[in-house]
Amino acid sequence: MSWRGVYHPPHSATKLNAELTLGDRHVHVTTEQGEHVWSLADMDVSVPVGSLPLVLTFPERDTFIPDESQSLADALGPYRKGKRLHWLEQHKLAILASLLVVVLLVVLLFSHGLPALSRGLVPLVPDEVPNQIGQKTRDALDEHMLLPTQLSEQTQDRVQQQFDGLVEQLPALPLKPSLVFRQWEGTANALALSDGTIIVTDALVALADTPEQLDSILLHEIGHLAHQHSLKSLIRATLLSTTVALLTGESTGLADNLLGGGVFLLTKGYSRDDEREADAYARQHMTTIYGDATAMKAMLKRIGKSNSSGEQLEWLSTHPGMKARIEAIQSAR
Repeated sequence: MSWRGVYHPPHSATKLNAELTLGDRHVHVTTEQGEHVWSLADMDVSVPVGSLPLVLTFPERDTFIPDESQSLADALGPYRKGKRLHWLEQHKLAILASLLVVVLLVVLLFSHGLPALSRGLVPLVPDEVPNQIGQKTRDALDEHMLLPTQLSEQTQDRVQQQFDGLVEQLPALPLKPSLVFRQWEGTANALALSDGTIIVTDALVALADTPEQLDSILLHEIGHLAHQHSLKSLIRATLLSTTVALLTGESTGLADNLLGGGVFLLTKGYSRDDEREADAYARQHMTTIYGDATAMKAMLKRIGKSNSSGEQLEWLSTHPGMKARIEAIQSAR
């Protein structure tokens, strides 16, 4: 069987009248310039949509467009979907396996690759970067969330001396810690910033029954400094956003919200790992200094009761659940 049509030579705008003939395994295209022969397996065949014609594309990117597409499409049978799609249909198992490998690689990238890369990049960041970030974070907190401390000078001096004595008993830290006091709507809390600043709220100081209890929380925050969690989190969030953008392409609207939510949840998961690591640091040094971490367990219970009015879904929290943190202390004995 043969079909009349137009032949386009490779890399040329020339149009030549041509006749195409189908053999058992080959296709022949004859023009005034001569005859061309290709294997059926070496050509791509577009699927005609609406009034668009069928297009046969050959290895050198030359093409043939028939005057009558439907009959040629029917005659080509399985080849009408093109050699690539035809190959894919014949290798479904291989494709499925490849997809599973890709999914596994993506999971490993997010679960191990990005955290490892963020750890490796931390030493390369100039000291000025965490200092600037920490200072700007502190300024923003002071402007929008925190209030000046109401602790007496005597209490501030006592806690400062306690803090200085605690730091002296610890291994060398990557940055020098400093202590500041603030109010935060009656919330008992402490925060470690990337420049080494540890913010302690008035309510936290008042909540501690003993110096040991307060030390356990200070050690937790120092643990964040020891592991440089703030800087790692910033690098991690940047890598996550960049990786998601590269994997999905530029997006807007609903897709942006969904991707942003995914990055948010992944970041929360990483943050919980950081909190567990800071807890482990505090447990270790509480045991070294005081013989055990009993005071830390008691302080976590007091914080849990004090802040229970602001309860939120545990899976949205940056911290592991209080119960899980206390159980970790008990299991570490």
